[in-house]
Amino acid sequence: MAKITVSATAYNTTKTYITAGKHSILIDEPPLFGGEDEAPSPVEMYLASIAGCINAAGQWIAKEMNMDLQKIDIFIEGEVDGSKFLKNDCTFRAGFSEIVTTVRIVSDSEPSIQQEWLKQVRERCPVIDNTENGTLFIMN
Repeated sequence: MAKITVSATAYNTTKTYITAGKHSILIDEPPLFGGEDEAPSPVEMYLASIAGCINAAGQWIAKEMNMDLQKIDIFIEGEVDGSKFLKNDCTFRAGFSEIVTTVRIVSDSEPSIQQEWLKQVRERCPVIDNTENGTLFIMN
């Protein structure tokens, strides 16, 4: 089992300076949420993580299946209501109410192989797993 760690620092701003392994990442908020829109928002980064995981898992699985995979296009759209965040209005949840993901590939493989590939990507992508299944979250 691998332990993944990320550290973050923020000052008197919505900008979050993150270290993930040897990488530096900046997250910000749009002006509506008090930010300067100098980097993707946390929810945009969440959707970007899904896209990155689909690609990584997809490339791995395609190699396992000896599948000809020339290109992957991923489009992800999520609906989130800012009422809870902005106004503490608990009518809606703070997170996404729905995430719609469209994956299109260029491959010479048979359609049945492509469908099996997509099924395995969904089942094996850790970020999708965390989205679809409850994960114990501890905050100290």
